[in-house]
Amino acid sequence: MDVCAVDHTSAIRGALLTFTGDPFTDDPRVVLRYERDAIVVMANGRIVDCGPAAEVTARLPAGTPITHYGNALISAGFIDAHVHYPQLPVIGAGGKPLLEWLTACTFPAEARYADIDYARSVAARYLDENLRQGITTAAVFGTVHPASVDALFEDAQRRGLRMIAGKVLMDRHAPPELLDTATRGYDES
Repeated sequence: MDVCAVDHTSAIRGALLTFTGDPFTDDPRVVLRYERDAIVVMANGRIVDCGPAAEVTARLPAGTPITHYGNALISAGFIDAHVHYPQLPVIGAGGKPLLEWLTACTFPAEARYADIDYARSVAARYLDENLRQGITTAAVFGTVHPASVDALFEDAQRRGLRMIAGKVLMDRHAPPELLDTATRGYDES
């Protein structure tokens, strides 16, 4: 049996907040959609149906498991517009002015991303944390190492997440192992 052909359908039920258009260009009162009791149906990791529970229930395949979230609000995934995933291991290492913090904490942490196995382990933890927080799309900075971005894209693709990412292009104010040239940055990107 082809594992990819197996239909893994499940559903969640609860209050739903979504939009039928762009609330930044259209009147938010018109495009806002709130359903007090809704069902969102997923098959193989994708949303395949959504709407008022009374309507969606009639279309559900028999035996579809439904998880109830009676005291929650179901919404679209969040977008993180600026994040440096290689800094995950130094979150909370504060107490210094920016340049001192970069020198003492960030630069040593980022130097480790030349190792693809290390980059993969942190990329996986970073994406786990994104999903735990409801972040499904992000604009992500890697390090100067192509491995840092390759690791992120590999794991994001495996999970079906959208990431806009690239390697950092840094040609000054950093240790030699983190410096880049414009030509190398262009070639490796």
